[in-house]
Amino acid sequence: MKDDYNYMDYDDATKEIHRLNSHLQTQGTKADEHRLLRHPAIDIDAEQRSGHLAPDELYIPMHLVDMNIRREQARYVSYVASSRRVAIFKSLNDVTFDSTVLEEDFTDKTRYAGWQTPLFRIIDSMQLHGYGIAEVGFDVTKPGHFGVTDVNFEDLGLPEDARDIQACEMIVHRHHFTDMQLRRMADSDDFNKEQLKNLDFKSLSENYSLMQVQKVLFKKDNIVYVGWTCIDRCNDWIRKPRPLFLGKREQGEELYETQYPYVIFPYNINEDTTISLMKGRAQLDEYAQESATSLLSSFVTAHRRASGLYFAKDSNDPNNTNTQTGVFFTPNALIDSNIKQFQLTPPDSSIMGAIQTILGQNMQETSQVNYAAMNRKDSRKTATEVQAASSEAQALSASQVALFSIALKKVYTQCWNIYRSRILEGLIQPTIPANFFTDHEYAIRPAGDTDVIERQEKINKMMQAWPVIQQTGASSIFLKRFVSMLFPEDGQAYVQAIEDDNTKTQLLMQLQTIMQALITDPDTGQLTEEAQPYQQQLMQLMQQVQQVLNPGGQQQQTS
Repeated sequence: MKDDYNYMDYDDATKEIHRLNSHLQTQGTKADEHRLLRHPAIDIDAEQRSGHLAPDELYIPMHLVDMNIRREQARYVSYVASSRRVAIFKSLNDVTFDSTVLEEDFTDKTRYAGWQTPLFRIIDSMQLHGYGIAEVGFDVTKPGHFGVTDVNFEDLGLPEDARDIQACEMIVHRHHFTDMQLRRMADSDDFNKEQLKNLDFKSLSENYSLMQVQKVLFKKDNIVYVGWTCIDRCNDWIRKPRPLFLGKREQGEELYETQYPYVIFPYNINEDTTISLMKGRAQLDEYAQESATSLLSSFVTAHRRASGLYFAKDSNDPNNTNTQTGVFFTPNALIDSNIKQFQLTPPDSSIMGAIQTILGQNMQETSQVNYAAMNRKDSRKTATEVQAASSEAQALSASQVALFSIALKKVYTQCWNIYRSRILEGLIQPTIPANFFTDHEYAIRPAGDTDVIERQEKINKMMQAWPVIQQTGASSIFLKRFVSMLFPEDGQAYVQAIEDDNTKTQLLMQLQTIMQALITDPDTGQLTEEAQPYQQQLMQLMQQVQQVLNPGGQQQQTS
C-alpha cells in the first residue's frame, strides 16, 4: 500500500475503488465478446434487411471455440471428479506416516452436496476467458466449515498490471443484490443505515433490477481487511473495513487472514503475461473460427446458387432489357419468346481443403494431435507416427492440467487450514484420531495428479504392452492389475471373476490329466478294457474339457 494512502479512510480508498470498478466494466465487455464468440447469435433476417447478407446468402457458423472447450473440458472434469480422494497429505514430520484415514476424512468434508458445480464453472471460465476464479469462504453449514464458490470473470476487479493476486494492494469483488437482500443488510447492525438509504430501495424494487455493491479487500499490516460500498451511490462505507475472519481460532481468539481468499486458475501462463491479459479459447480460436465460418458459408451459398436454374431472354430478342424480372415459370406453360437456360459455375472444391487446413492447424495449436503426422496428404500414417502424435498431445495437455493442479492445491490448502483450526478448537467433532491434526504438518497436493494423470499414463503403457504380456505366464497377474486400474470401483469384482475362471481352468487341466491316466493303458497307449464300453461318452467328455481349455482352438484327438 502506498504510504500516502490510508484505505481505511473512504476518501483515500475511493480513487482506487473507482479505478478497479472501471476495470470491471472492461472485463464485462470482454466477457460478452467471448460468450458471443462461443455461441454466435446472428439474426439472418436482420442481416439481409441491412444488406450485410444477400437475400439468398447463407451463414453457417463454425463453433470452433465451443468445440475446443468441450473437447478439453473432459480431462479437467475427470481430474476433479474421477479421483477417489481430493487431496494427498504427506507428513513433513514423518515420511513413513500413513495419512490414508486423513485423506478420506478430508474428502468427505470437501465433497458436500453440490461441491462439483463451482469447480466446473471455474473450469469453463478458465477455458473461455483465460482464467477462472475460486473463493474460499467460511461456512458453518458445510461439514468442514468451509466452502468453495466460483466468481464470475467480470466480477473481480484487479489492477491491470497484476501478476499475483496476493501482491495486489486492493481488489474489488462486485456483488449483485436484490431489493430483499439490501433490506436485510439494512436490518443488520454491521451496516451503515444512512448509506444504505442512498441505494433507493423503492426505485430498485420497481425496476426489478439488481444493485451492484462492491466488496473491497485490501491489506494493512499484513492483515486482509474487508469493507462494503456502492461506489456509484454512496459517499462512505456501507460497512467499514474490518479484518477478514474465516473461522480460524487459536485458544479462543480469532485469527485474521493474511491472504486474499481468492485463487486464480490460469488457462496458460507466459513469462510476460499479467492476469488481465491471459487468453482463453475465445481469443485463441477467434480468427480460425471466423475464417472457417466465412469459407464454409460462401462455399455452401455458392453451391446453392449453382444448383439453381436461371433463364434469360435470347440476346437477339429486341425486347431484351438485361434486367431481372419477377417472372416464375410453371410446368406445361407455353413461353411466347426466345428463352435460354444457364447455371452458375460450382465453387472450387479447394475451399474445403482450405477449411481442413485451418481446422488441422487449430487442432495442433490445441494440443489435440501432431499436425504433421495426422494431416499428411498421402494418408499413410505409421503406427509410430500416430503413437508419437498421441504422446505429444498428452504431454502438452498435461502441462495445462499441471497449471490447474497448482491452483487447486492453493484452494485445498486454504480449506484445510480452516478445517484443522475448527477441529483443534473443538468447534468440529473429529471422526478420526486427534493426532492426525496435532502431531503433523502436511504438504498437500491434489490427488488427481496421482489418481488420474499417473493412473492414465500407466493404463496407456499397459494397453501397449498387453499383446506381448498375454503370451507369457505373467498374463493373469497383469490382467488383474490392469482391470483394477481401469475400473477402480468395480475392478475387484472383475478380478474375482478372473481368479474364479483361473481356478476352474486349473481344475479342468488336472481332471484331464487324471482321466487320461485312468482310461489309457501306459504300455499300448490305447483305452483300457474297463474304459472301452464307455469309449463314446469318454471321447465326448474329453472333447468338452478341451473346448473349455482351448476355446476356438484345434481339438486334440484322443485315440
